[in-house]
Parts: sequence; structure tokens; C-alpha cells
Amino acid sequence: MSTTAPSIRAELGPTLRLAVPIMLGMLGYGLMFVIDVAMAGRLGETALAASALAGNLNYIPYVFGIGVVGSVAVYQSQDNGAGVTGSSSAILRHGAALALTFGIVAAILTHLSVYLLPHLGSAPEVVAEAHDFYILMAWGIVPGLLFHAVRGHRDSQHQPWISLAWLTVGLLANIGLNWLLMYGNWGCPKLGLAGAGWATIFSRILMLVGLWFTPGRGEVNMSEGLNRQVFSRLLQTGIPAGFHSLSEVGIFAIVPIFAGWISPISQASHQVAVSAASAAFMLPLGLGIAAGIRVGEARGANNRALARAIGIGSLIVAGSIMGIYGLLMVLLRPELLAVYQVAGTRVGDLASTLLIFAALWAPFDGIQVVSAYLLRSVNFAAWASWAAAACYWGIALPLCLILAFPLGYGAKGIWAALALSLGFAALAMGWKFMRATRVGAPGWEHSA
Repeated sequence: MSTTAPSIRAELGPTLRLAVPIMLGMLGYGLMFVIDVAMAGRLGETALAASALAGNLNYIPYVFGIGVVGSVAVYQSQDNGAGVTGSSSAILRHGAALALTFGIVAAILTHLSVYLLPHLGSAPEVVAEAHDFYILMAWGIVPGLLFHAVRGHRDSQHQPWISLAWLTVGLLANIGLNWLLMYGNWGCPKLGLAGAGWATIFSRILMLVGLWFTPGRGEVNMSEGLNRQVFSRLLQTGIPAGFHSLSEVGIFAIVPIFAGWISPISQASHQVAVSAASAAFMLPLGLGIAAGIRVGEARGANNRALARAIGIGSLIVAGSIMGIYGLLMVLLRPELLAVYQVAGTRVGDLASTLLIFAALWAPFDGIQVVSAYLLRSVNFAAWASWAAAACYWGIALPLCLILAFPLGYGAKGIWAALALSLGFAALAMGWKFMRATRVGAPGWEHSA
């Protein structure tokens, strides 16, 4: 193996070729959430607040599951880099079984937790509107996780355009079904916010079936059964990755409840601002997935220098993309508020201020999410998980409560605390990746 350090610039091209379709696909996936919120705005402020309550809480188990099944891409890429042949079928088979098992358990538990909604401090009318939507989104976890397991396998085999194609189909289906079922168009029942839940389930099933049966997946023989060692390998990265995702998304799912304690206006404003910011989050998320696949291949090939070059380039791109997006959010606030149909309202006025905080944290958000995928691919998923828990629950949570209530800053205080915690997370995980890939770092035998 060559000991010449690869150029960061030279590795950007291969990373971006893999990343662009994944980024576009994840952006489309995030737009489903944004579109649900925007279309709920036409139903009134109560429906908008209900979508915040149900959607964010439901997202907690779903994102945990996405982190768990993300181990499919990690180990497939490492095997590819190590030149291991014949493992693809087993990794996909076990990944699908893991997604199905976790999805069903999560759906049942989430469905049952609907009875906790009245005790979370939101207005009674908001809870009533959220009830059916919450249950439907719970069962949407199952096809959603299966899709992500298959997508991770396809992407690690450098077939990201296939995943993008089916994500696009799902996005268009979600928009059309929302229009039919939320508003009762073309003779369909007018289901309100619940219609968005049905649209989500149907679109995720469509994406899963389409991606599974598109040629190029490779042979998968279910009759070969399951093996404890393969499950153990997937869970070694999947469980800490799941808890990492849970820490990050969990804090963003909990803070709408805090906003609800302030007022329905604060809760609705938070939902508008966070949905706009989360749409951009999908860009570095997609970049992180692609960079993780390439770093996983370098890890499998025991090429420390290549892993470092790929990682540094990806972090620079992530921070730059999100910095530009943050600037655009500030400059285009009137247009964004018009999209959510809250311009000139009290919800819009507060959301306009919250978007400034979103712009401040955007570069750090990009760096921390890419760092997380890089650390998973060099077998530091557990470290990243602990760092995320410390930043989001040890720093963000108490600061949110202190700034919002005793100090009286309300929703603005919540968002200031979130910005600070994302900054700490970006610095901590970026530093760890640099140490894990420095010259002489352990775990890179005979590597320059």
C-alpha cells in the first residue's frame, strides 16, 4: 500500500459523486416533513401545533431505528474495502430482519404511548387534533425503517441514484395523497391532519417495494436463515448509533413540548422554524452517509491517510453548505414564512426571529452530523454516542429550561441553548475524528 498521503482536494470528487444523489434523496425525504407542516398550515394554527406535537414525538423512535439500521452501510462498505466477497446477501438479510423487528416493536409501543399526549402540557384542542395522526405515523415506522435498511445497502454498493429515484416517487406520492386526503379533494374523505398520516404510510410502502424490486440489489436467499454473529456485528455499531440519533433528535422532539408550555403561538412558531432548518439538515446528513461509506471502505482497506483526507474534505464541505444555507434563511425569511402561510401573524413574527438562531447553528449542525458518520465508520460509534448525550442532554436540556422560564426568554432562550449545544457537539466529534485518524493512531496496523 502506498504511504503517500492522499490529497483532500483529490478525494472530494469521488466523495461528492457518491454524495450528491444521496444528499438529494435525503433532502427529498426531509421535504416530506416540511410539506406535511406547510399543508397543515392551511388547516389552521391548531393543526399546525398538533403536527409539531405528534410529528416530533413520533420521530424519536423512528430516528433511533434509522441509526440502528445505518450499520448496514457501515459494514457493507468496510467489507467492500477489505475485499470481502459474499457477505452482501447476509448483511442485507440481517439488516432487513433487524429493521422489521425493531419497526414492529417501536410501532406498538409508540401507538400505546398516544395516551400520554394529554399529560404533556399542550392545549386540549391540540391533543385532540394530534391523536389519529400520531397513531398513523407510529405504524409508518415499519416500512420507513425497512426502506432505510435497503437504501443503506444500495448506497454502499454505489447505487445511490436508484434510491434517489424511489425517494422522488415517494415525495410526489406524499404530496398528492396529502392533497387528496387532508382536504378531501376529488371525492376523497376529508381527514384533516390524519390524512397526512395515511399519505406517509402509503408513500413509504411504495418506496420500499420499488427499491427492493429494482434490479441490481443482488441475490438475497431468505432460506439461509439468520446468524447471531452477523446480528452482533450490526448491533455493535447500530445500537450506539441509534442512541446517538436519539440524543440529537430527542432533544429537538422534547423542546416543542417546552414551547407548548409557553403558548400555542410559541409551539407553532417553533414548528415552522425547525421544519425549515431540518430541510437543510438533510444535505449534510446525505454527505455524512456518503463520506461514511467511503471512510468505511478506507477503514476496511486499513488506509488511515485516505480515511483522514476523505473526512477532512467532507467536514469542510458540510460547514460551507450549511453556512450558506443559514445566510439564505436569514435573507429569505419573508418568503419562507409565506410558504408556511404564517407571514404577518404572531406565529410568523416569532418564527422570523427563531430562524436567525437556526442560521447561527447551521454550520455546526453540518459538521457534527458528518463527524458522527465518520466516527461510526472508523468504529468509534460508542464514543460519538456519549459525546452527543453530554452535549444535548447535559448542556442543551438544562439551558433550555433555565433560559426559557426563570430568565424569561421563552422560545428565544430555547433556541439559543440549542445553538450552543450544537457548537460543542461539532467541536467534540470533529476533534475525535482527527485524533482517530492521526499518524500513529491505534487500530491502523502498518498504515501511514
